[in-house]
Amino acid sequence: MPIDRRELPVYVEQPRGKWIVVSENKRAARFHKPDKDSVLKIKVDGGLITTGERADYIVAHPRIVDVIVELKGSDVSKAIQQIRATRLVWLTCEFAGKRHAALVVRGKGIHPNLQTNIEKWKREFRKTFRMKLIVETRNREYEFSEFLYPEAMHDLHDRTSEPTRRNQTNCC
Repeated sequence: MPIDRRELPVYVEQPRGKWIVVSENKRAARFHKPDKDSVLKIKVDGGLITTGERADYIVAHPRIVDVIVELKGSDVSKAIQQIRATRLVWLTCEFAGKRHAALVVRGKGIHPNLQTNIEKWKREFRKTFRMKLIVETRNREYEFSEFLYPEAMHDLHDRTSEPTRRNQTNCC
């Protein structure tokens, strides 16, 4: 069900069209928006969070997954810190869904030593936060289902009603 635009803070958009695009400093991610589904694009850096560590965006699909997005030059370790900090704030937002994931889009290739750390962070996110972490080295298009683990896909298909949003701190 669409959210009334008048209820949204200035840093929250409810984009129309087939694609939701987030971009910054030559980095970008395009999310395919299924027909008639309501998706929110939240500007985190300077919007939802104005001080301290923070990611760039959250693309929230109420029925599927909320994706915390960090568009980074090269420092993946810093991106992970920013995603962790953003997640803590997002969990208290009224717009936050039940499932969360993270995306880092960075420049340059991935050195083998960095790949080891990325795999460690992926395991940590899955075990500790029940979140999928994707690290990309190129701009590309995404389906929201890419950010779910297989077991979450089964739960998603079993659900027949609109998800209940958390009624916690009204941070958004």
